[in-house]
Amino acid sequence: MIDSYSVRMNNLEKQKNKFEQMGFVKFWLVSSIFFITFPFSLIYLLVFLGPNQTKEFILVLIKDYIQTLIIIFISLIVVIYFLYNYIISFFS
Repeated sequence: MIDSYSVRMNNLEKQKNKFEQMGFVKFWLVSSIFFITFPFSLIYLLVFLGPNQTKEFILVLIKDYIQTLIIIFISLIVVIYFLYNYIISFFS
């Protein structure tokens, strides 16, 4: 016997997060507007989109933020490595 909770969870898993499917520029604009008008935009999302879509949006923002930090960190490591090798070549 299948209970209604597992059916609802399966339906939620099958639904795609519409914020993850946005293009780069559109998501950049939406996230920028969200951060510029932060307290009001969070209230707006909760009232008009509901808690589930607000949670999805916040999770996508966190994922995007972590991804950006990782890219910046790797880029800095590469730049520091090449600068170090370039400067060290003058002293060898």
